[in-house]
Amino acid sequence: MNLLESFRTALEGIGTNKLRATLTMSGIIIGIMSVIAVITLGNGSQQAYTDQLEKLGATNFSVTVWWDQGSKITDLTVEDAYALPQQSPYIEAAVPFTNYFGTIRGPKKGKDASIQGTNEDLLKVQPNLKLVAGRYFTAKEVREGKPVIVLTEKLAAGLFGREDPIGKRLTYQAASVVVIGVVREAKLTIDAGRSEGAYVPITFLHNRDGYKYVHSITVKAKSKETMEAAKMHTEKYLNRRHDRENYYQIDSIENALGEMDSFSGTLTTIFSVAAGIALFVGGIGVMNIMLVSVTERTREIGIRKALGARYGDIMLQFLIESMIVCLIGGTIGVLLGIGTAMFASQYVDVPPLLSWESIAIAFGFSSAIGIFFGLYPAHKAARLHPIDALRYE
Repeated sequence: MNLLESFRTALEGIGTNKLRATLTMSGIIIGIMSVIAVITLGNGSQQAYTDQLEKLGATNFSVTVWWDQGSKITDLTVEDAYALPQQSPYIEAAVPFTNYFGTIRGPKKGKDASIQGTNEDLLKVQPNLKLVAGRYFTAKEVREGKPVIVLTEKLAAGLFGREDPIGKRLTYQAASVVVIGVVREAKLTIDAGRSEGAYVPITFLHNRDGYKYVHSITVKAKSKETMEAAKMHTEKYLNRRHDRENYYQIDSIENALGEMDSFSGTLTTIFSVAAGIALFVGGIGVMNIMLVSVTERTREIGIRKALGARYGDIMLQFLIESMIVCLIGGTIGVLLGIGTAMFASQYVDVPPLLSWESIAIAFGFSSAIGIFFGLYPAHKAARLHPIDALRYE
């Protein structure tokens, strides 16, 4: 029996029991669908995360303090932020941040919002911000701690509706502040918590609180090539300035991407194990149907052997039948996996990123399962003695 004849015979065997074959494929379909959907969405989320970090500044890194019992509120200061670009030829700008969460009250209602105390260079280190109305505060307003505020577009709409907010007064912690600008934040999934916020001169907050508290400093290197040098200069300056050693934590996009890769790898492993279990169960189903098929077709096998079919011919026939069942299931699983990923992407706001490698792996697994779980039934069929098979009722 040639290969083409083996394919034809295998297809006839599957077509004779369509429902049973379909139920057998279900485990393969579910397993492959899960693998494709998870990998497609995982690749898309990783790419989206990378793109969003790039939008936040590929040459930025943040400096924070390990806050413990020995920490002091002067471990990072506004003066440090202004000094860093002067101390290092590799640093373009350094912006201090003090973070608060409170209620900003407008003429009609109040809104809970994230309040960022910063300086006049904010837009240099946050390219995801775009000024859409008014202006940003000046260096003079920061030095003098002026009561001015820049709202995000979402917060401005929540406080004023369609009314122009520029020049209007708001109240924050019993202080009256004037709205001088509105910024639009690029839609960043990883930074969704700051979509309703506002920016004020950091000195305005310090003057009200009475102490110099800086949560972090965002530093912008002059280029990607000078990132490491800028980090080194920053750490050396802060250690010398505050008499510290190995105390300041410096995080950049590379750190975040490394953590993302590790997290994605863990999730992929977990889902792959789950999908592998589904594929294993599907493989057992394939073996089951092939054993039933061997039993039902015992007389047919006996006739073929009596007509001259050899061990290898019978073996090949049932192996091909097993592989066809798995490949059909794999194809349906790939199509359903892609469809599931595209459907789910509309709700999780992650673009589906199809990986041809994952499709190749899926088909490879399908073929491997067909061969592995089809070997025993095929071997059992091929070993039947023709006389015993012809006597089988």
